[in-house]
Amino acid sequence: MTDRTIAPEGMPRPSGEHGQALLDLVWQYFADSLCWPTFDYVDRKLYASGLKFEEAVQQLCPALLRGVDAGLWRLPQSATELSLTVAGAANCTRSAFLIDIFLTMVRRAASIEPHFVPEEPGVLPELRPNDVEDLMPAQVELPSIVNRDLVAKQVLFTSYALGRYEPCFRGGNHATDTYDWKLAFDRDIRPFADVRQVDEYWRIREQVLGPTRVEADNTLFHKSPVPDVAPMPKAIPDVLVADVDAAEAMHVTCMLHPLIADVVAERFSSGFFVDAVARAFQAVEHRVQTLVGVSEIGERLMGIAFGAKPGPPQLTVTRSTGSSLESEQNGMQFLFKGATAALRNPRMHGPDAKDARDEAEEMLVFASFLMRRLDIEDDKRKAAAAGP
Repeated sequence: MTDRTIAPEGMPRPSGEHGQALLDLVWQYFADSLCWPTFDYVDRKLYASGLKFEEAVQQLCPALLRGVDAGLWRLPQSATELSLTVAGAANCTRSAFLIDIFLTMVRRAASIEPHFVPEEPGVLPELRPNDVEDLMPAQVELPSIVNRDLVAKQVLFTSYALGRYEPCFRGGNHATDTYDWKLAFDRDIRPFADVRQVDEYWRIREQVLGPTRVEADNTLFHKSPVPDVAPMPKAIPDVLVADVDAAEAMHVTCMLHPLIADVVAERFSSGFFVDAVARAFQAVEHRVQTLVGVSEIGERLMGIAFGAKPGPPQLTVTRSTGSSLESEQNGMQFLFKGATAALRNPRMHGPDAKDARDEAEEMLVFASFLMRRLDIEDDKRKAAAAGP
């Protein structure tokens, strides 16, 4: 019989056995595969064991599990990753070692931050494997047939994946085949400089997030009731009533461009709306840089890419022909420049902004639109490369 792990006092815990089973399932997959499972995998495994995801998840909260809409307005998409927070992992067996490594990584990042000198404005310090390669305790006993260096890389990679979406860091990226990774951070790492225990980390984490966010994170997932709509006064003409009802009932749903969804899904579902929007427009900017082949950033980059004078634009993202072509070219240049100046820059360079969920969704859709327009140039280049 496996001993049940319970997070220390003061940290969130599942409210029932079904929620615990969901946590265990996600953690076991993560420990075995070094990556987080998709909703489709978790849903099927739970169903095969006689549990329903939509019932089990209501015994958890966002402070334990990421990737689920807090109000359960809709279930996650099949390919959406479900990941555990540090508190979620702390409620699972055989997680203490990886959490200790993660906390040591946090302290290491905090020791690097004060001495970091950026090469250009807006660049954040990063933690990489070579910064923490000494964290694998030498006293850990491993079978003689095991490659110790490989195990050390895997342990650090798993700890990175555990902390990637924690608020002490600013996200990161990785290469699974080589177990290479990097974590970005900024001045918000400072409160964690001396953290040693997971409950201490969690207490500081809640202080950093603030009471409003903490209250939301610790509220169990629950199906939000559909709000009642008050009847329109009879004095209003029927034609106006029909127009108002149609507007209020309209709900547009669209699939984000994969390159946007990949970088924002976890941050958005965790409530980091500002960070999600910043990442979306960073992804747009990076793709423009790649297509143009320059290292410029911001509005200057967009002018180089989409400017039509003295020659044609380097990137073609238009659909119009004839007399409307020049107008659309100019307009697209303004859209990309405006997105950089008005939406990306304020969220990258501060002061700290706060985005409402609805407005953040709208900005992500806009970023997705820009990314799909870049597909036009990409597809044109692929067609040319495939031609005779």
